[in-house]
Amino acid sequence: MKRGFTLIEMIGVMVILSLLMMFAMPNIINYIKKGGDTKDTVLKTMIYEAAQKYIDDNKARFKQDKNSTYCISVYTLAQEGYVESPIVLSSSDEDITQETSTKSVKVTYNKKYNYELTDECTGIINPTPVLTEGLTPVVYDEENATWKVVDKNDPNWYNYDEQKWANVVVLGTDVTKQVGDSVAVDGTEAKMMLVWIPRFEYKIEGDYGKHLDGEEGTQTLPGEIKVNFTLRSKKIASEGYHIHPAFTFGEQQLSGMWIGKFEVSHSDSTKSTTSMNCTTETCSEAQYLRVLPNQSSLRNNTVSSFFYGMRNIENTNIFGLSNIDSHMMKNSEWGAVAYLSQSKYGKYGNTSYEDTNKEIYQNKSIEYVTGNSNGTPAIANSSRKDPQCAYNDMTALGDQKGVCGPGASTTGNIYGVYDMNGGAYEYMMSAYGSKNNPSIRYSKFSTTDIFTSGKINPKYY
Repeated sequence: MKRGFTLIEMIGVMVILSLLMMFAMPNIINYIKKGGDTKDTVLKTMIYEAAQKYIDDNKARFKQDKNSTYCISVYTLAQEGYVESPIVLSSSDEDITQETSTKSVKVTYNKKYNYELTDECTGIINPTPVLTEGLTPVVYDEENATWKVVDKNDPNWYNYDEQKWANVVVLGTDVTKQVGDSVAVDGTEAKMMLVWIPRFEYKIEGDYGKHLDGEEGTQTLPGEIKVNFTLRSKKIASEGYHIHPAFTFGEQQLSGMWIGKFEVSHSDSTKSTTSMNCTTETCSEAQYLRVLPNQSSLRNNTVSSFFYGMRNIENTNIFGLSNIDSHMMKNSEWGAVAYLSQSKYGKYGNTSYEDTNKEIYQNKSIEYVTGNSNGTPAIANSSRKDPQCAYNDMTALGDQKGVCGPGASTTGNIYGVYDMNGGAYEYMMSAYGSKNNPSIRYSKFSTTDIFTSGKINPKYY
């Protein structure tokens, strides 16, 4: 007759199994951990090879100076096709190719490249612009005085070390262009021109910064604003620096922002002297807004009319844009552009200009023509006068050095933002006062729009 195990025998077997597991478990865990470590090592090697290829393909953006440091986000490598998504580390179970990831490759150069995958990288960040549908990268063909479409991966598209900021055009929805094609910026093909302002942290030494030779800056001749480009994930500034507040948009941290290259105009020139009367975010006049050179700027409108017109750009099919949050420029955003201009990446760092000519030249056009320049920095006499230099007028200024037209941009060349000095009145989207003591004045916003009903999101002012 067969019989089963007795209770005593079963307990004995369980005790033996428990003892075996107790001795084997550390080895099993170590085996699993080693397997994860091996996988992560392979992934890191793959990422480092991709970073090296990215540098090789973009040599113009990466100087091989002794002890140079670069930071390239894994998200950038994935977006530009150097690695495939997703990449999940065993150590963290995190997909590091997502935009929200803090992982970047820290590359140091001293006769050879060394790599480190890290959450904190405080060296030079290659400021990769964010391209969404409807934005077309362009470069300026000086020989033919025209803008041309360029591939986004072309190293000649932008180079902030050489004050060459990234430019794009917004084409009409009925316009198709290929790489190498010229683009008319008179309103027939391009409707808007925009410039990328990368996220950065800044430091001002003393009251007015210091010059490159170590001399203290003054009010009339300010020095450099030190700037480090940073990843969006970096929320705490390096010691002595401040992350510019323009890159905090409500609850969202921005990796950068597209800014209008010129003052706003309107395809109907008569609207330059009459109001659009935009009072909601479905204002039909928005489809006629333009951001182009050599146009009469849009004036005689209230802040509220400008605000609602700009907000409606993202809702207007004629521009073909997606995944944007268009709005009227705020004080902080204007300040970010001005700070970047006063850094080594802007007109301050452009060696074609000296002393006070590093200041952005004024636009004193009698007809308020966008992008114009009188070839001089701020002067006591504020009267308007013509003729002016056009935005792309490369006329040399003799002993003054530099050129007349692009001297009015934030870079001292054609790739910066114009109309920051002079032009029409600089309207910014701001709100001052409080719910209990509003002072909206001539903006034509109602106090309930901003302070009571919450109709306007605070991130817009």
